[in-house]
Amino acid sequence: MTEVGNLAAQLAQGPTRTFGGVKKLLQMTSTDSLESQMELETRTLAEMAAGADSREGVAAFVQKRKAIFTGV
Repeated sequence: MTEVGNLAAQLAQGPTRTFGGVKKLLQMTSTDSLESQMELETRTLAEMAAGADSREGVAAFVQKRKAIFTGV
């Protein structure tokens, strides 16, 4: 149970909005056509890249520090 709690805490500190976007994409893979899925992936990537968590992730990488995500 401790391991599950640790994993949940780790995921909660991550880019939660992006996690949600990926989850939605994964759920749609079995019902959408390839073309539709690729279009949705493109839109989702563009939307997530424009967010604050994306900028924070890049800044943290460049500055060689741990990212602090806000879910935005």
